[in-house]
Amino acid sequence: MKKVLIIANQFPPMGGAGVQRTTKFVKYLPMYGIEPIVVTKEHVDKLTDNSLLDDINDKIKIYRLAPYDLVNKKGILKLPLKFIGTRIMMPDSECFWYYFNRKKVFEIIKKEKTEIIYTTSFPYSAHLLGLYIKKKLPKIHWVVDFRDEWTNNPYHLDNTVRKIKLMLERKMEKNVTNNCDYLITNTPFMLKNFVKDNPTLKGKSSYIPNGYDEDDFKTINTQKQQNNKLIITHTGSLYGRRNLTEFLDGLKIAVDSKKIDKSKIEIRIVGNVHQKVLDDYSRKYNIEGVIKSYGYLPHKESIQELYNSDILLLLIGKGKGSENFYTGKLFEYIFVNRPILAIVPEKGAAAQVIKETKTGFVVEPENVHAISKELINLYEKWLNKKLIIMPNNEKIEKYSRKTQTKELSKILKINNDSEEV
Repeated sequence: MKKVLIIANQFPPMGGAGVQRTTKFVKYLPMYGIEPIVVTKEHVDKLTDNSLLDDINDKIKIYRLAPYDLVNKKGILKLPLKFIGTRIMMPDSECFWYYFNRKKVFEIIKKEKTEIIYTTSFPYSAHLLGLYIKKKLPKIHWVVDFRDEWTNNPYHLDNTVRKIKLMLERKMEKNVTNNCDYLITNTPFMLKNFVKDNPTLKGKSSYIPNGYDEDDFKTINTQKQQNNKLIITHTGSLYGRRNLTEFLDGLKIAVDSKKIDKSKIEIRIVGNVHQKVLDDYSRKYNIEGVIKSYGYLPHKESIQELYNSDILLLLIGKGKGSENFYTGKLFEYIFVNRPILAIVPEKGAAAQVIKETKTGFVVEPENVHAISKELINLYEKWLNKKLIIMPNNEKIEKYSRKTQTKELSKILKINNDSEEV
């Protein structure tokens, strides 16, 4: 069985959407003749989900290296260290984790006789670790996976300080993409950007989308509830341009026009979102009692909340670059057979998935009147007990985590004649 060293700074028991892709790859790679060996950091993040460890076979080797963490420190230096880590350090707050552990990783590769390394970001420091190894061991096969874009990331472009840093980081990014043997992104739009910035990637790059794992749904109660309120659920984080503003602007128009009775609406927010943020929305839009915060839930409990809903809310936000990506939760949304209200760029990656799978309704973020119209349409269908969709199950099946891991295994096996190091 071929071995691959998976360098993933974010890995269970760390919770959140960022760990799902790597966790599922590690889970299913042995099925395709590849033994994953994981290099990650000691868990110090407050976002913890021990249930995600259920996906990891006890036989999988996991090396948890010293964290050298700046963001999760406690005490009087907490805020200044977090500022330095998130605003000053390049390319991100995990640069010390990469730098001080790089020799240790080199030793792990020698010990395990690994032929292939796979690095995944965020954080981008993981790719700098891969670059270090590639330069030390040029015969090793290095696959780079970008879960999000780096210098073209629209969320970074919204931050002035980050934009200045990105000018300096472009050289780092080019060094990574020039030296890797293969590059993977999770949307075709992201892939196009990378190839445009570095044409040498043509022929040694592709995209593998995010997806859903059928196993996550086995113990879930999938029965449709008859709610006395229209339950609209959003799972995941809210930050930056991914916020509730356009959705609530559209809802306000519908409520003010008497087309929707707000006493019959319940908006559930499942994820790591500060209560103050939600309270501010409630006051601003005069919807006290309508927004319910569930906080961060273990992964399967979060999925259960999708089935307990009538409508699933997907938000990406407006602005340059927003069309290039989708959030990981989209693929769980499309699997649960509940209508999706997607406030996303109509010509973007998320919209493409929803349209081809026929799992929901897409509205441009800036068109609040169209959002209002769609909310009224969904509300009336719910009142009349006609809130159903007819999904294209054949299209949905291609987003299975098993299918995607099979594609990854093919990429990892490209270098069949590579020499052991």
